[in-house]
Amino acid sequence: MSEEIPDEELLIAAPHDPAAFEIFFRRRSEAVLAYFMRRTSDPEVAADLMAETFAAALLGARRFRRRPEPALSWLFTIARNELADHARRGRVA
Repeated sequence: MSEEIPDEELLIAAPHDPAAFEIFFRRRSEAVLAYFMRRTSDPEVAADLMAETFAAALLGARRFRRRPEPALSWLFTIARNELADHARRGRVA
């Protein structure tokens, strides 16, 4: 059943339904972790950046709006911003 729920609906529901965000996280966490692993080659940094990305996504879910692009694009925009912040600071927040 949860596989049938689009990411966009999960994010819209997330501020009021923690289970919706959990489904989104489980569905997309491997892709985000792989993104960071390819860019950092450090499993600890990649895992920390993934955690920061999903924390930012959870906080930002209230502002999420449907767009022509998939919700995954929204998530990877957050991931790119986390990676850029990491590069500037030299550490994960």
